Amino acid sequence: MSPRETVTLQITLTDPVPGVLHALQDKDNQLYSAAESTGADLTFTLTVERDDTGRVFGKFAMGTPTARFFYICSGTSAGQFGSPWTRRAKISLMALPPGNSFSGRINGRSKDGGPVCASVRLLDDGWRPGIR
Repeated sequence: MSPRETVTLQITLTDPVPGVLHALQDKDNQLYSAAESTGADLTFTLTVERDDTGRVFGKFAMGTPTARFFYICSGTSAGQFGSPWTRRAKISLMALPPGNSFSGRINGRSKDGGPVCASVRLLDDGWRPGIR
């Protein structure tokens, strides 16, 4: 087995819908770091492991070994009873450059004005070195 390094990721949702709960989801459908949006940017921090072949592992790493991603849930998916929203944003883990900490940003809203959902692209040309 290849040695693994811990990689810290910080993801920021820009301009999320006010009043909507957001949370990270792990492989066991457990929710972490739940936060209700005020309309200001929301930031979540998580860790994954990466081996020397670039494969990503850990409780937040979903998908197949060649197509890893993590979820940010919103509304009822994040545990907000009575929310009109039931959504998950899927953020790819496949383009992580070398290093052990990165930050990225995504739009906090979908084109329909609701919370971000489905597969989303990182803003600013992807993952940036370091935590901001």
